[in-house]
Amino acid sequence: MGGRWKPLHYLYKRSIFTDVVATCGGDGTCYVKNDRAGKPFRGTVTLESLAFVDGALTTVHVERPSLAAGAGASHYFRAATIANISGATHMLLATVRDDDSDSAVVSTNEILLLPPTGLALPSAAVTATVATGVNPDGSTNITVLANATALYVTLTTLAQGRFSDNFFAMRKGAARTVTFLPFAVDDATRSSSATLAESLRVEHLQMYVP
Repeated sequence: MGGRWKPLHYLYKRSIFTDVVATCGGDGTCYVKNDRAGKPFRGTVTLESLAFVDGALTTVHVERPSLAAGAGASHYFRAATIANISGATHMLLATVRDDDSDSAVVSTNEILLLPPTGLALPSAAVTATVATGVNPDGSTNITVLANATALYVTLTTLAQGRFSDNFFAMRKGAARTVTFLPFAVDDATRSSSATLAESLRVEHLQMYVP
């Protein structure tokens, strides 16, 4: 009912399917692209490295592009320090903020510099706790916690609906609130919130890549 989102849907929603997105290669060649038809973009691209071992975030480059109206307007730049980052021990986070919307985040891109099998990842335990109450709009909050850096954290449930975000990286000790947005009640007696609490499952990359 309503269609279910797969993990890649969430990744695309916050990165390459946004109107403005930034990405980089391992050699430090980066670009930001504006696909907003008829609307220019002025803002900030912040590049950070995430250390797998302790979840430390380090800003490695800040770019302030000004792009013409899209679609396809692009700005290329160099972030030379990326070439010195080990892809086995770190990943790259690219966050784009819009100056014309009070620096609101318009896209986030989690960039691996090596294939998953080449990463030196710590053992991680990730928990997801469903709130006891339902929000006024019928959605339900879920608190996600990780005791170590965890990649591609994915929530699944038998309840009919989708999550506000999914398939993301988490830092050691960080807490993240994800909202479950139900499509409808499951049956005449049980709400989707009850089914969510009973069937919620959390997975992440380290469970499958030694």
